[in-house]
Formats: sequence, structure tokens, C-alpha cells
Amino acid sequence: MAASRDPSSPCVTFLKERESDCVHCAIRASALFAELDAAELDQRLKAIHNGLVRSNTIIYSKGDPAEAVFTLRNGVVKLVGADADDAPRILRILGRGAAIGLESIDGGTYAHTAVAMRDLNLCRIPKSALLSLGGQHPGLLTGLATKWREHAYWSERWIGTLCTGKQSTRVPALICLLAEISGDPLSAVRLPRSSDMADVLGCSVEGLSRRMAKLKRKGLLRRVAPWTYSCAPELLTWGRVVDPLGE
Repeated sequence: MAASRDPSSPCVTFLKERESDCVHCAIRASALFAELDAAELDQRLKAIHNGLVRSNTIIYSKGDPAEAVFTLRNGVVKLVGADADDAPRILRILGRGAAIGLESIDGGTYAHTAVAMRDLNLCRIPKSALLSLGGQHPGLLTGLATKWREHAYWSERWIGTLCTGKQSTRVPALICLLAEISGDPLSAVRLPRSSDMADVLGCSVEGLSRRMAKLKRKGLLRRVAPWTYSCAPELLTWGRVVDPLGE
């Protein structure tokens, strides 16, 4: 889980940074500020900055001061915590439209480490700006409540999909869930590293590789580019209803 990070900064340093254009944001309808009109956005959100982040970059680390919330405009981020033996473990994977670090905004430090799993387009919302705006505009509370509901929904989906059943059914289930989280089309689902997928599923890399190979032999998965696969539509249901690998 090695990652790069600017050690002089408590939060990520953008590769290319610019002032956010929240009014014309492609994901505004699903973002924190969906309830605010264009005039309010233009006047109040100058403190928000948008930037590009390279894959494998740490956005923030567990224990860092919780200085900002991040909105993921594009890309995939993993939240890393620790298991019972204090070893690093991927707890969740978040995709387009997610608010990252929101669970730490009322505390002093971040509860997890957030790492880019691919190149990201990210917005940084300072905690001070978020709290100030929330005190003046009750409409922001609706956006916050919506994001909390989304967190609860995806947490339940994550647990229900990946923490029960045989590994042979959880491998295709993870692929389908990653496609849904990232917004990738089934014809070009970009998967994480094998070590990350194995970490999520609690299996060995060798065991994951065997099951991926079986999916390919059955025509359910086809490699189209590095780390990118075309998924047969049957994979969406077979992983939930029957064991597609016959194990």
C-alpha cells in the first residue's frame, strides 16, 4: 500500500490546482452544495479549490488534522484502516460524487487514511468554509444529510456484498460493485491491483488470480487493456444468484 505524499503538508498537494467552478460542476446535483443556487455558490465558495491528484497519492492520513472535506469529481479512492492485528486493511472504496473525510469533520483528526487508486479530479473544501456556510444556509444541511445517507447505504452494500458467502461468489460481486462505484461502463471496468482486491476480500493474491482466471475461461471477463476488463452482462446476476465458478 505504498503511496506518495508531500510530507510538509497535512493534506494532499494538488498536481494542478485551480479555483473551483461549482456553478458548472458536472456532479453538482450529487455534491454537497446541490441545494444552493448559482448566486450563492459564486459568492460563497471561493475557498474551494479543485485539482488533479496522481494515482497512489495519499490524500490524508489517519490522525492528520481534519482540515477539509474532499469531493471526488472523478476517480476511485480507498479508505485504509487497521484489522484486529493492527495491520493495514482496506475498509471501503469510494467513487465519483463521494464526500471523503466527512465523518471526521466534527472531530480533531481523520479516522482513516485515504489513498488515490487511480488519477483523481478532486475538490478540497476547507472545514472552516463548510462550517461557516452551514451556519448561514440551512440548505447545506440537506446536502450533508444526503451524503450521510449515501455513506450508510454504501457501507451496508459493502458489508452485505463482500463480507458474506464464498470467495468464489464474492470475486465477481466485487467486480460488479467496483464498476458501480466508479461509474465505469461494463465494457471497460478498470480494476485495482490484485493485492488491493485480495485485501478487500480477505484472500491471497494467488487465490484471487485463480478465480479471475476461471471467470476469463468462462467468458465472463475479458482483458481489453492494462488493468481494464470487459464484463459480460451475466456477471451482474451470476455473482449474486449462483456460484459462477462452480466451487
